[in-house]
Amino acid sequence: MDSNVPFSREQLTFRFAALDAQLVRLARRHALEEERWAAIEQLVQLPTSDIAEADRRWWWEQLYSTMERHGLTELSQLASSAH
Repeated sequence: MDSNVPFSREQLTFRFAALDAQLVRLARRHALEEERWAAIEQLVQLPTSDIAEADRRWWWEQLYSTMERHGLTELSQLASSAH
């Protein structure tokens, strides 16, 4: 992508949906946590200029929500160990 033109929120949403689907597939086959983190890193490795300044907070919120939904945050790990 041209570094002068950031992704649209729609494009970023598509990337998060693809990541979510990949993490679901990895969970179904009981992939190691390292594999799940590798999938996230593919999304995270974006230059800051690829995310519009107005969308950066939203992007981080989406990333954290995805990580939490898939048990990859300390909070989600604590909650699952309490059950």
